[in-house]
Amino acid sequence: MNREPYIEQIHQYLSGELDAAARKSFEEALEKDEALKEAFLFEQQLLGALEQSFDQRAREDISQVHQQLRAEGFFSASRGKAGKLSVLRVAAAAAALAALCAGIWWFALRPQPFEPQVAFRQHFRPEEEQAGRIIEGLTSVGFAPEMNPTDSLREALVLYRKEDYPAAFLALSYFLDNHPQNDTAQFFLALTEMSLSNFDSAARLLSGFSNPGNPEMEKEARWYLALCFLQSEGRREDARKLLETLAEDEAFGQQMQARELLGRLPPKD
Repeated sequence: MNREPYIEQIHQYLSGELDAAARKSFEEALEKDEALKEAFLFEQQLLGALEQSFDQRAREDISQVHQQLRAEGFFSASRGKAGKLSVLRVAAAAAALAALCAGIWWFALRPQPFEPQVAFRQHFRPEEEQAGRIIEGLTSVGFAPEMNPTDSLREALVLYRKEDYPAAFLALSYFLDNHPQNDTAQFFLALTEMSLSNFDSAARLLSGFSNPGNPEMEKEARWYLALCFLQSEGRREDARKLLETLAEDEAFGQQMQARELLGRLPPKD
């Protein structure tokens, strides 16, 4: 299959470069276009594997080829003698490089062990656009006079959007102490904890999350809770149950990602 027409858009999606509308359009296309879905799964597997492929063994292979080329005189030939390199030597160098590329390609495509950290990097999105929409809403509505800037959800979310996660953590925690029923603050405090790799704390916040007025945010909370559970071996089956539910939910915006991630989990013991 020719994946070339899809590659750029797939890479933009996987790297989080698409805006909310483009991401939604892409995910809808994934559901309908089998060729796009096949290309997406291939590229996601390949990129995830390549991220792990340059381990010590790969670096040693590269070093060995480099030494072989140096021993053949490939690097030491002077500019004036470059044209006199024998065809045999060039062929040997090309063969060595081809073997290295083939080895790395095999390493990248062989079945990879499940890596929770890689899964997190691939699937975690800090929801900055959603935070921006909430900030705009808070700006237009304003606050009651008794609410000072330190107690402001808007100011906390501004810090979050700036990726100043330590400051956002303090501001959101303070706001939540004074407004413990605010589900928006709870949701973004959990995402802040995830951005700081505090997965247990984030899981506690997300486990108790409830927003009957915003079912999509509730589903997103379960999605991020699954990502938190994946970071702990003792909670992998809890993550699997959440992903199974989300993977069957046609109304969930990241259903395709839930299915893909569920398929990568190691089998049950």
